Amino acid sequence: MPNATNATAEKPVQNHRSGNINQRPKDLNQNRSMAHVHLSFLGSIRAELLKLFSIASTWWLSAISVLLTVGFAAMFAWSVKQESHYDARGKWMATAAPIPRTELFNCVAQSMAFAFILIGVVAILSITGEYGTSSVQMSLVVNPRRVMFMNAKAVAVAIYSFVLSLVMLLVSWGLLEAMLSGSKQTPLGSKERWLPLIVVLGGAAMVTLVAEFALGLGAMLRSTAGGVVVFIAIYTMSTSILGIIYGLSKHMQWAMELSNLMPSSLVDTFMSGPSPVSAPSQLPKGWFVPNWWQSGLLMLAWAAVFYIVGTFIVRKRDVK
Repeated sequence: MPNATNATAEKPVQNHRSGNINQRPKDLNQNRSMAHVHLSFLGSIRAELLKLFSIASTWWLSAISVLLTVGFAAMFAWSVKQESHYDARGKWMATAAPIPRTELFNCVAQSMAFAFILIGVVAILSITGEYGTSSVQMSLVVNPRRVMFMNAKAVAVAIYSFVLSLVMLLVSWGLLEAMLSGSKQTPLGSKERWLPLIVVLGGAAMVTLVAEFALGLGAMLRSTAGGVVVFIAIYTMSTSILGIIYGLSKHMQWAMELSNLMPSSLVDTFMSGPSPVSAPSQLPKGWFVPNWWQSGLLMLAWAAVFYIVGTFIVRKRDVK
């Protein structure tokens, strides 16, 4: 007569969820361990980088950013070189006047004007594109931890933004140096000795902050068209609108004060560095006019607030 104890031990364990009566406890433990394979944060970052670079718009917008940045750098170099041959009365001089090196780095910073916008659009597409195609459902099945999902996407966008902008800034700097190599240049002053690092490394950091701000905005709106329109309105149009309001009435001092705190104004002030042009005493008077490093911290606050709010909405709102 068979041993009842052995028969019970060999009896398959029924999985009440799947209805599979052939799955033993050992198999269940293996499945549970396999379920955690895709939850690695580094793996999530690699997946987000793969998704980011698998989108054709990322490559197109990146290529346009590079072309515009290099083109503007060349145009600014030619303009500065031509202006050095004119005196204060607009007459041509055979011997060009020395070109301040601060002007060179100002041109490097200004050449990135459209790159800020285009890289911001890439950041928006990285999140809204998934919602538009409903592929976000599969992403959240693989990685149901939505905060990790957003953090991995933020790291991927940061890597892309920083590396691309750093390359563009270095190329612009090299191009300007090459085109102005035959011109006399005045050296940087004592307060401007850190300007190269501020413009190149700080500029790449500012592009990254703008991209994170755009990523948070895209997560909040979940619409590509809406995200791009609102991003452009906040980043580019807000300062112009506030300037018009201030121009209509000088009593509306709040408009100029608010304009100084908008992202594009903060970026411009930061990348000007601690030069006399960007000193607070030279700017319109108000309750608070940030200097270059304060502008960097305020842009960090913009990025942090929008990213935190966007992550909270992704965590709480259902995917349709």
